[in-house]
Amino acid sequence: MKLELWNNKIKKSKLPVVVEFWAKWCGPCKMMSPALETIRKEFAGKVELIKIDADSEPELLRVLKVYSIPTVFVYHEGNLITRKSGAMNVDQIRKMFIMAVDGQKSKNGLNSTDRVVRLAAGTGLLAAAYFTGNTVALYILAGLVLFSAVYDRCPIWKLVSSKVTGFFQKRQPEQNS
Repeated sequence: MKLELWNNKIKKSKLPVVVEFWAKWCGPCKMMSPALETIRKEFAGKVELIKIDADSEPELLRVLKVYSIPTVFVYHEGNLITRKSGAMNVDQIRKMFIMAVDGQKSKNGLNSTDRVVRLAAGTGLLAAAYFTGNTVALYILAGLVLFSAVYDRCPIWKLVSSKVTGFFQKRQPEQNS
């Protein structure tokens, strides 16, 4: 699919568009497929789902900077509002479709200013720890501040935090009864 054809299809769609880049050999893509199909049916007539085989469209992947699959793009009124790489569960897929309908942009992590401020503060704390005689508490604080500047890009943090959040969400109804 040529980029011009891609842009025309996205821009001219009367519905919001969710695009999944997948491959036949991709395990996470296979795991996601039933949930994606369920959500597609749930949002029929509200959101258009386009599935693109990554192996047959290498040029499009290069232009769109898709480096891993599955990758999902969400468009509303022809504009990209979010993209996410990696396998997603039913709730995460549903959230992507809701974002498409609402035109709600994703809040993917920190903005550049917040990231730079946190990196500068962490670096300052590291320097203070070094020049004041290796204060362990300052090194720990510096590490935490530096991590707070990059946590949203850390795959291990994403995995652990989603598991912890899921655990507590499952436990909540039991406590309320």
